[in-house]
Amino acid sequence: MADLEIFGDGDELFVDSRLIAERLGIEHRSFLETIDNYESQIQQAFGFLRFETAEIDGRGRPARYALLNEDQASFLMTLSRNTPEVVQCKIDLVKAFSKAKELLKQRHEKADKQLSYWYQRLQLALSDSNLPLQRSYFCVYLQMMNFFQELEVRLGFILPDYNPETEEYLVPDISIATRFNDWLRSDVESARLKRKEFLGSEEQVDFRPTRKNKDKVTKKDVWVSAGTHHHEIRMYNHVYPEVSHSKDPIQKARSYPNKYIPIFLYYLEEIWIPEFFKVYLAPKSPDGWTQIEASLKQLSPREKYALRGTLVGKLLPLLPPGEV
Repeated sequence: MADLEIFGDGDELFVDSRLIAERLGIEHRSFLETIDNYESQIQQAFGFLRFETAEIDGRGRPARYALLNEDQASFLMTLSRNTPEVVQCKIDLVKAFSKAKELLKQRHEKADKQLSYWYQRLQLALSDSNLPLQRSYFCVYLQMMNFFQELEVRLGFILPDYNPETEEYLVPDISIATRFNDWLRSDVESARLKRKEFLGSEEQVDFRPTRKNKDKVTKKDVWVSAGTHHHEIRMYNHVYPEVSHSKDPIQKARSYPNKYIPIFLYYLEEIWIPEFFKVYLAPKSPDGWTQIEASLKQLSPREKYALRGTLVGKLLPLLPPGEV
């Protein structure tokens, strides 16, 4: 005997009238006649009846059946005498809809959680009033969100907020800020030339505070003086959602003078996005790049050309040859 399988269509749940007839031990034709006899009352009280047609195996004749919502199915069950088969069918029907509703609720909660984490961050990030982000300073988080917003709007990709393997929430701004600071301190020629272009000097920019380092020879902790540009940093309270930072949602974070915005945007657009975004994404969302790549490939040549002036367009060179 077939289980009472519940079908979902969006947020609506249905049971096939053929399954109920089978469980009741009656011909589906008879059950369908009951539905037709009470069609007006059912639709007035419990919503429109959803009739479907399917082919009968081997004969190709159209078969009419109904997809019943919970109220419609429950009402029709009350029209049957309480034989053991009917009573058991009623019990199974209640259980099946209850289970289906719980699964639907869980899917909604999961989707809401995924979508809402980023919007919670937007809402909370600068909400602290005790140590707020100061005028004439910027934070990496707000600057990077332009890129992730483009991923969502242009390619339909939402960065997962949670990595089930590490059980950690994704905070890409920390990765970006770390690599940006490493690059500003780098002595490679390309970094020196960009500091000269944007800041007027090839001098390394070191924002690090006074800190302890392990001496390579003695293996002991030694104090290291603050970096040459540490005095330019202003700390602010960055607020995280409690779902990811339940113990301490308020974390002190760096903000940088606005004069560093041009060189940061250069780093984000020309280095981090094309060179490190895919590296960052791979262990945290294994299917993420596959989704992004598929969305980029589906674009027409004209659309790809138009994207060249956007942040997402910086990902185009990562496509296989012939796809750009």
